[in-house]
Amino acid sequence: MFITHNLEEAFLLADRILILYEGKVQQFGTPEEIFYHPENLHVAELIGISNIFDDAYVEEHGEESKRTVLKSGDMKIKIKSPNFKAGDKVSWGIHPENITLLRADSGSEDQEENIYSAHVNSIINKGPKKRITLKLVKRNKSRTAEVPAQFVDSLELHEGGLCLVRLETSKVVAFKNF
Repeated sequence: MFITHNLEEAFLLADRILILYEGKVQQFGTPEEIFYHPENLHVAELIGISNIFDDAYVEEHGEESKRTVLKSGDMKIKIKSPNFKAGDKVSWGIHPENITLLRADSGSEDQEENIYSAHVNSIINKGPKKRITLKLVKRNKSRTAEVPAQFVDSLELHEGGLCLVRLETSKVVAFKNF
């Protein structure tokens, strides 16, 4: 057994990880379970999910399909989750590197496919990647995407411009509010 405050070290060395916060167990599982399926806001923030919406509820849940629809403001978000039931209050989020950007003229918003319009607030060059701050039109909240630099250049994105944002169903994580 090892104790560390270094998340990278824990993910590298451990078969199982126990996350404590204020003396309470937050989550116990494999590094993959913790990274891809955080159980609460503290764990989600710890593993780097910076795009968090904390005002959603489960609008519908299909037991057989394991597909869940969240209602978050004017947005409907489809996710894969076996752990919810209709009416549950939840938070949801996505890692910046799991947001896909599309040209504004490549289509239109499609809530069935988790595609939404967004304004580009800023583009920060980080060498091989660019960090793009976006404001979703339906939510008026800023979110961050990290995209390969050459891909951003091919989209011809610029500050103040419009683009489409795709939130991959399998990459969106959700957890119950406590």
